[in-house]
Amino acid sequence: MQTVLLFLIGLFHTSDCAEMESVREEYHNIKTEEQLNQFIDLLGNMPCDKVQPYLASAIMQKAQYAIWPTSKLKYFQTGKKQLETIIQEDPDSIEARYVRVLVQSEVPYLLGYHDDMVSDSFYIKKHIASSGLPEKYQKLILKNITKATNNIN
Repeated sequence: MQTVLLFLIGLFHTSDCAEMESVREEYHNIKTEEQLNQFIDLLGNMPCDKVQPYLASAIMQKAQYAIWPTSKLKYFQTGKKQLETIIQEDPDSIEARYVRVLVQSEVPYLLGYHDDMVSDSFYIKKHIASSGLPEKYQKLILKNITKATNNIN
């Protein structure tokens, strides 16, 4: 009975995250507020923990479409808190650290959210080969973090 239960848990867990490739692709292709809102709605309904860094980042991205400064800050702070919690709970998550590098490379310096770019980039470069991520995505991550960290110098 335990073997069947473990098999079913594994089956549901695998199928829950079956859409990660498209989540990763869509994340990089968001160009409008409508696409962003659709992305957030989609991820909010996915029972896969791997989407959480992308969701946190998308919430932060809502700040660029908000009109009021207080709303902008609220979206940013909410997403930031979520992303930092994800990384604190799973510091080995390549994808969470990658998303943080991307966010930190794009936010205004006024917000003071740039402290982890170099250490995250170093960690990613050191561990990405053993991450289990698709090779094509690994190459994209390495390209993007190199570009992001070159912008800080």
